Amino acid sequence: LVGDVENMDQYSVCYLCYPIWWGDLPMAVYSFLDSFDWSGKTIITVNTHEGSGKAGTPDKIQKYLPNAKVIEGIAMTGNTVQNSRDEARKQIEEWLAGLTVE
Repeated sequence: LVGDVENMDQYSVCYLCYPIWWGDLPMAVYSFLDSFDWSGKTIITVNTHEGSGKAGTPDKIQKYLPNAKVIEGIAMTGNTVQNSRDEARKQIEEWLAGLTVE
């Protein structure tokens, strides 16, 4: 892993963006999650996939970080993100317009 998030304490809501690899989070994402205290934070998931959707990862993250609140976010195909940027932007904008975080 390269880099770090400075002042993680100042964030109460975090968007966690990751690809689905073999039906799970990549190990690097687990390492990232281990790097901080997520107690009381809200985590909104955003992932790419090629057919597995969210693959149950929001629930896995919630179990991994029981003191955080995990909100199931958007799952998009990697193909859309990589090759149809306008469509990806449209999907994200529509999703964000309907998102409420308490």
